[in-house]
Amino acid sequence: MRIVNLHHGAFVNIFRKLGHDVLSIGTTPDCDVVLKQPLSYKRFLELLENRGMHPDLIFWCDACQTPWVFGIENMPCVTIGYSVDQYMNPWHVPFSAGFDAFFVAQKDYLPLFTASPTDRPATWMPLFCDPGHDQDAGMERDIPISFVGTLDGVANPGRRPFLTAFRRLAPLFLTTGYYVPIFGRSRIVLNQSAAGELNLRLFQGMACGATLLTEETDNGLHDLFTPGVELLTYRRGDAEHAAQRALAALARSDLTTIAQNGRRKTLAKHSIVSRAKVVLAQAALLAAQGAPKTRLARRERVRAEVQKAYAVLATDEALPLPASERQFFLHMAQPC
Repeated sequence: MRIVNLHHGAFVNIFRKLGHDVLSIGTTPDCDVVLKQPLSYKRFLELLENRGMHPDLIFWCDACQTPWVFGIENMPCVTIGYSVDQYMNPWHVPFSAGFDAFFVAQKDYLPLFTASPTDRPATWMPLFCDPGHDQDAGMERDIPISFVGTLDGVANPGRRPFLTAFRRLAPLFLTTGYYVPIFGRSRIVLNQSAAGELNLRLFQGMACGATLLTEETDNGLHDLFTPGVELLTYRRGDAEHAAQRALAALARSDLTTIAQNGRRKTLAKHSIVSRAKVVLAQAALLAAQGAPKTRLARRERVRAEVQKAYAVLATDEALPLPASERQFFLHMAQPC
């Protein structure tokens, strides 16, 4: 299969290892084509032609940034999108109408996408670990509890206060940067989210062999894992309760068993390889069903929804966008 991967490149190497020809386009240095400015539909087509790429699949992977490639809804090949941070990006809902199928990482938000007026399928597909990176090297687990992540992100102002309060009550090693060496030495990995989402750290911590202590939340947590067997939970936002659960867990004789259960389940069912195979199977099914022709036959309805996404980007004051970018999307939201 010939695949054009847009924005986040998490799946690129896996697609290639599974035998597919992939052209990655995005804003990061690891992409085959590194964009310095947004790409119009005309220039997108020219780029593909110059590269000799006639895709069977265009896969848009959420990188928590605004669109940089336009006109995906007009492409004659299968198109699939994957929204990770839909709780931060309400524009993903109308934008998803431009695809033949759409995957949503947070289960509680799925009804917003299944209600699309274009009738394209939307499916829950949680985040994942990457076994190529997220590994247990068998080191001594000399860190009782760790947290590795952004401390002062705009989207999660409650994180630092929570961690500060937790650290007063329990021995927390707190840092930013590369997580694998720390998680590989930790008995417990503490996880905290922005909006109760099932984030990457949840899967990464367990894949690295630590016992995960995460928030009791929805978004399908109990569909994926059994608390007390494969991970541990605490009341969301309650640092005292989290610290109590962590200290009690450190005294448990079965803590290693919980870590092993969590790692086994994560590697078996929640790896990026598993998710990539789901995407590829969906792409093959859509191609067999003639989904691109169906989308193009609904061009006006699809375009109207995509324009709504641009209107949200232009007007949503909660999104940290400069005035010039808002003006650009306001222009894009106008009828052709």
